[in-house]
Amino acid sequence: MLKDLALFAMAGKRMDWVARRQEVLAENVANADTPKYRARDLEAFNFRKMLDEKMPLRAAATDAKHLSPQPLEPAPGVGVVKTPFESSPDGNSVVLEEQMANMADSKGAYELSLSLFQKHLRMMKTAVGKGG
Repeated sequence: MLKDLALFAMAGKRMDWVARRQEVLAENVANADTPKYRARDLEAFNFRKMLDEKMPLRAAATDAKHLSPQPLEPAPGVGVVKTPFESSPDGNSVVLEEQMANMADSKGAYELSLSLFQKHLRMMKTAVGKGG
């Protein structure tokens, strides 16, 4: 039922993305000593793309004299892939400090999504008279 509401669906997808990212980062750390192993990461989660797919923004024409509305263009430069800034002599590109920073970033993103999910759930409970 909650997955039908856009906000809850988006928070859930963000939490799923963070969980998958943690798996990829853990694989990187586990292979920190594997020769020629290339560190991997997921493409950044894009709320704007998700919003555009679910609810494209359009200008409203409230009068027949208005120009016909055109969809707004998405912001450029989203999804740039970063290359590693160093590698070991055996070709391994895992930098443990970078992986730990990414893990901390993922933890913060997960906690933010969880907090938003919980707050909106409490707000809905209050609206139907079940919270407080």
